[in-house]
Amino acid sequence: MPEKHKSNHEPPHPLEQELGTRDSSSTRTSRTSLKSSFPLQHPQREPPPLSFSPWSKKTSILLCTLGLLFFDLLLPCLLYYTLASYTSVSLAVNLGLSCASLGLGELLELPLRAYRLFKYPSEYAPLGQDSKWGADFLLWWYLTATVIGIVPYVISTNLDEPVLWLFLFTPGFLAGFAVLTAAASLFPFSLPFRVSSDEKGERCKPFTYYIIEDFVAVDAGQGRGYREELKERWNTSPVFRRMIWDVNLWWAIGGVIFIGALAGVTWGCDFDTAYGLSFGVLFIWIGVWALVTWLWVKRKLRIEREWFAKKTIPIEGSVEKEQDIA
Repeated sequence: MPEKHKSNHEPPHPLEQELGTRDSSSTRTSRTSLKSSFPLQHPQREPPPLSFSPWSKKTSILLCTLGLLFFDLLLPCLLYYTLASYTSVSLAVNLGLSCASLGLGELLELPLRAYRLFKYPSEYAPLGQDSKWGADFLLWWYLTATVIGIVPYVISTNLDEPVLWLFLFTPGFLAGFAVLTAAASLFPFSLPFRVSSDEKGERCKPFTYYIIEDFVAVDAGQGRGYREELKERWNTSPVFRRMIWDVNLWWAIGGVIFIGALAGVTWGCDFDTAYGLSFGVLFIWIGVWALVTWLWVKRKLRIEREWFAKKTIPIEGSVEKEQDIA
């Protein structure tokens, strides 16, 4: 019996079996066309995963929230009204003592994240940033916001006669800085310089995206791996991109509303009332906007999973349209 010829070619495509195989140039051309039009790989049925979940840090989030409420709300109010009611210290001294704890946690966090970025750039620095002294967007933004927050407090409490409106409206300056940054990113433009993992010349992403990337990678200790995961999710999922844009717009609008409310308190109430009320307005705004954000993100992530589950194999380059996404 003659030995059967062993073929070194790959198994025929299923559609070729149905049509029959012929050793001709036209058949080989058809084979290439069939394989490109009907890819064998399965489509991605779920969004690229993000290894970090806030729910895995419940204890840390709870402690940070309680610390924020204590040092930036309860303690300043308790000290101010106690000193005003039971001592004869001047208003300037009272304000200086009462607000000494404001931003304490934030000030301690700033050098810590700078240390991580500069000491371990290969672990925490933005993608493509290999310089030992390379910083991310959030570090520079954080540093600028700290200056914006400290200067008005120092000026308003170190004069012989405190500048009360300047003292009360300081959170408005911080919110205004955040609103301007978020509003600028609402209109994507080519970056004039590197911003976190995006190089000069790339299209600007929403302010919210850079905050998430830098905070989770450095402050939450997830490193460069999370930066890569977030970038892949952004590039792969139109639902995720739309969600980030929505959240960015939501907080920009909220910042404007907060500034208006704070202005009303600053110039519409006596100082003793406005002092406590200004803190209350700030934390009520943050709480309401954070709650709506959580509900919105939860809904959009569900829609994202459904979108990926319904994706079909693209034929001849056809793709899902973003306008069809709910």
